[in-house]
Amino acid sequence: MSWHIDSKTLERYAAGTATSAVAASAEAHLTGCAACRALLAPSVEAPRLDAIWAEVDRQVDLTSRPLAERLLTRAGVREDTARLLAVTPSLRGAWLTSVLLASALAAFAANASGSSGRGMVLFLTLAPLLPVAGVALSYGPAADAAYELTLAAPYSVLRLVLLRSVAVVTCTVALTALGSLVLADNGWRAVAWLLPALALSAATLALSVRTTPTWASAAVGTAWLCLVLVVRGSSRDELVFGARGQVAALLLLAGAVLALLRFRSRFSYDTRRSS
Repeated sequence: MSWHIDSKTLERYAAGTATSAVAASAEAHLTGCAACRALLAPSVEAPRLDAIWAEVDRQVDLTSRPLAERLLTRAGVREDTARLLAVTPSLRGAWLTSVLLASALAAFAANASGSSGRGMVLFLTLAPLLPVAGVALSYGPAADAAYELTLAAPYSVLRLVLLRSVAVVTCTVALTALGSLVLADNGWRAVAWLLPALALSAATLALSVRTTPTWASAAVGTAWLCLVLVVRGSSRDELVFGARGQVAALLLLAGAVLALLRFRSRFSYDTRRSS
């Protein structure tokens, strides 16, 4: 170095009273001059340095987190829980966008066909399957890129799957509800998909006691589609989408919740096997 920072400038820089131009020049010089750094060190108190580095570390960690994780943390969710939720595959933007578009298109088709047309039947059939698909994509080696990390997390499998499933079902139901706003003129049939959606999601979780969420959701989805096709073929849609269907969905929901509570100790399937 052909020159060094004089002591008065170092004192002003250390005290934070130097102008921005002088501070920038001093910082540029200090990065390559060990002698000036040695002169500056005694002028800066250790607690201040610790506070600065702690803030730098906090900002780096904060800005490197996904948006969903930052929002969950600010909402009061614990950091470890927020991270496990944020890396859920079916909570990513692409999935949520596709859910919104699919529900919106189906809702518009249902609105165009009226409360008893094919469009409405299609909407009432597909809308309950969206959260079920989200549950299938919430956990497992075939769906989760961070599966190995979540497997090593100090969480029980049941708690992890429940956390992610509740988050997925909540977001998916909310987006589907937004899409179904165009069906408000159809009365209660505009929300006739909600109870089946919750019931099928709960049934998927209950079946996950024995298998992986992917296989469980496939079984539940197939059973639902077969039921709709059979009932649709007999022209008795009210058995699924009417008052009787709502009662049946409520009973299924209650039964699935009770089964999950009853067999929660068995929720320890081999998570390393293929899903």
